[in-house]
Amino acid sequence: MILRYLDNGKKIALRVSGKSMHPLMRGGDPIQIEKCDPKELFIGDIITFKKDGLYVTHRVLWLTKKGNGIRLITKGDNEINTDPPVLPLSVLGKVAFIERGNRTLRLNTPFWRSMNRLLGVISLVETLCIHLYRSTAGRFLPVRILAPTSMKPFLYYRQIKNTGLRFTTGIIV
Repeated sequence: MILRYLDNGKKIALRVSGKSMHPLMRGGDPIQIEKCDPKELFIGDIITFKKDGLYVTHRVLWLTKKGNGIRLITKGDNEINTDPPVLPLSVLGKVAFIERGNRTLRLNTPFWRSMNRLLGVISLVETLCIHLYRSTAGRFLPVRILAPTSMKPFLYYRQIKNTGLRFTTGIIV
């Protein structure tokens, strides 16, 4: 029913829950989604897709072409790991507006398109650095050091990242 509504050129409004896109989107923020062609998405675009019966709103980090199809690699701004590849059939649309209080962020303006591209590239570099760290740490550290306590640097990193995201978003918004 939602797809039919979007196919008629209308936009749908959803309310965000969770913290995966925090601080740009907070739990309870209404967002507006417009239909888009997955082939026209860019790094940094924020999309809503269906995953395991739930609607997820995350940022596009990478587009891969495999055969005749496209797969999207997405990640929440507040997450460390990427999502499993998203198929174009799962994509509902692209986030056009985010509302918070009496303010509306229009993500389809030139400023926000540029800002989203920048945030997408930063998130991609961050993800690559984390994967590089994980792959090299396993080779150079003894197995006993890679116990659950090895995740503490990631928790510390997440605190630093969240502080930076809150500061940056506070300036922009």
